[in-house]
Amino acid sequence: MARTIEAQVNVALADYDESMKNHLVELLKETLREQSAEYIFEDTWKVVENKRKLYKNKDGTLEAQDKETLGDSLSSEISETREVLEIITVVLTVTVADSL
Repeated sequence: MARTIEAQVNVALADYDESMKNHLVELLKETLREQSAEYIFEDTWKVVENKRKLYKNKDGTLEAQDKETLGDSLSSEISETREVLEIITVVLTVTVADSL
């Protein structure tokens, strides 16, 4: 039975470029290879990049801003007053199976 497994990592967008992407993908592949006892279909690797902003809350913790719970005008006011970190999440998926 085939299924998909994944690994992901967050990186500051300011530090991210094609070279770092390639390096991270290789590290994530190695991690999945080490952790999986299943057969990995090497031609099924997929990389997805997701850019987003994290905002520092009152406690100093970074969190995603929930646009659904904040109004548009309030949302932009909060965005302007809080420290922002732009990140990219790199997700690597691959199909695996118990046996061929």
